[in-house]
Amino acid sequence: MNRLNPLFKIVIFIYSFIYLLSCFTPWVNTIYLRFYTYLALLFPWFLVGMLFILLLSLFFFRNRSIVILILILIGYKNIASTTGLNYPKKYCEQKQIGTIRLLSWNVDDFVDCEKRHDSLNSRRHNIINFIKSKNADVMCFQDFSNFDENKTLFSNMKYLLDTLKYPYYYFSVDDPCTTEYYPRKYGAIILSKFPIIDSGRFAYNRKHLPEHCMYATLNINGKEVRFYNTHLRSMFLHWHGGDKNTPFTIDDSKVITRGTTLEKLKYFDSIHAFQAKLIKAQLNQCKIPYVFCADLNSVPSSYVYHHISSGLNDAFLQNGIGWGGTYTEILPSLRIDVVLYSNQITTTQYYSPRLHNASDHYPIVTDIVIH
Repeated sequence: MNRLNPLFKIVIFIYSFIYLLSCFTPWVNTIYLRFYTYLALLFPWFLVGMLFILLLSLFFFRNRSIVILILILIGYKNIASTTGLNYPKKYCEQKQIGTIRLLSWNVDDFVDCEKRHDSLNSRRHNIINFIKSKNADVMCFQDFSNFDENKTLFSNMKYLLDTLKYPYYYFSVDDPCTTEYYPRKYGAIILSKFPIIDSGRFAYNRKHLPEHCMYATLNINGKEVRFYNTHLRSMFLHWHGGDKNTPFTIDDSKVITRGTTLEKLKYFDSIHAFQAKLIKAQLNQCKIPYVFCADLNSVPSSYVYHHISSGLNDAFLQNGIGWGGTYTEILPSLRIDVVLYSNQITTTQYYSPRLHNASDHYPIVTDIVIH
């Protein structure tokens, strides 16, 4: 063991140095230091490694344990943003009096709207069944598509408005296009059981960023509350080809079609940082209580998350436990979907079930109270 001590010390020193670098991801803009994308992505796992080193130090070099503990605590800001430390509680289907139920979800275009593929266990069917079962008062969907109802395709709008009875909505159509000879409208949507008294959207001011950040101001029992909804630039990690001339791919076609996963992560994270600046500027102008729903495509230890969430509360951190991943693939630590809100609002519960045969994102259900 004594012969191995020098090697252990070298490995621990290198690992601790990498962890220390990852502690500063909240403040490092990836536009300028792109490798920090990877440090933010892996921070939860670096933390697990440091806790393991702390445990080892208690057995083999106890006099250094306090140094390891101090190093771990330097990452307090990322620890606080990535890990829910609440007492586990069961999700309550019954809405409490005075609460508003919100459903936020990247619905992945409802997966497949072709009628010939429809079945009781199809992914689209599972998405719809979950939406119906939650009976939310407000719904914010990202990656939303709609076709006109015909013999071949379902209309998602028709089902949500006519069958589920959501009388108020604002649909930000960011990409009207034709797919497989049928016109399709794509963007983000807010649906509400409360009247919409104001709505709008703002662009991200770049040609290759066709999606907008949209908002709708609702009259909720006499109180004005604004809901923002957006989907930050997709990273096309599972690109399988398609129309390269769409506004979503034309300026980035080389990265999208030829880039490795690591190259895409680094490239698109710098775009997310640019978008985060614009979003925060808009949020800072809002003078009424507001809720911000988004597929950030960025993790809670990233510059993007910390910049947007500064001064806001996070529904998961207020109610959840663990890492709360919301993306079904790659790593269980990827909580890239968020519900943030201003100080005039609180949440009473958070629910994000592991629905695997539905969208590639997990839904977020939270009950809010407006003060």
